[in-house]
Amino acid sequence: MSEKEQIHVQVLQDELKDCKAFNRALITLAGEISCVLDEIAKTDEAKTICIIMGEDAGRRIGARTRKQFGTLKSVEEALDIFMHRTDAWYGYNIEIDHIENGTIYINVLKCFIRDILRDRGLTTGTPLCGVTCGYLKGALNELTGKDVDVELVYGDVNGVCREKIVVRK
Repeated sequence: MSEKEQIHVQVLQDELKDCKAFNRALITLAGEISCVLDEIAKTDEAKTICIIMGEDAGRRIGARTRKQFGTLKSVEEALDIFMHRTDAWYGYNIEIDHIENGTIYINVLKCFIRDILRDRGLTTGTPLCGVTCGYLKGALNELTGKDVDVELVYGDVNGVCREKIVVRK
């Protein structure tokens, strides 16, 4: 390897180290914010705040996605597009488990919120989980124009979470 290539590799290693440190700091900060939010607000209020934060972010990504793909007729199609975009860029890996009586059950395989929960010793179902539900809800509402609700069915901080997506009529 040339000296120039060695310097380039060292620069990349330094950048990776900086990114890991930054990621660690953000996880700690988000965990502390969650704990403080729990302390100053009642659990239901904290959950509502987290859901609203997620919905706002979801609507923004949904609006950008809608500009690219247009308004989508089905929630399943919107979810498929959302899964591909978020898997690559937003710290989620989601799969459709099954559809039953118009309710879509999904598995959340990777979620940056779970990383925060695990780091802070918290469990799923805490108010911070509302960010993910809100995120999906906001994006799907924006992409389809339909009134969609997302609920946590089951959560495992060290494994998979299952959520259900219901289109309200």
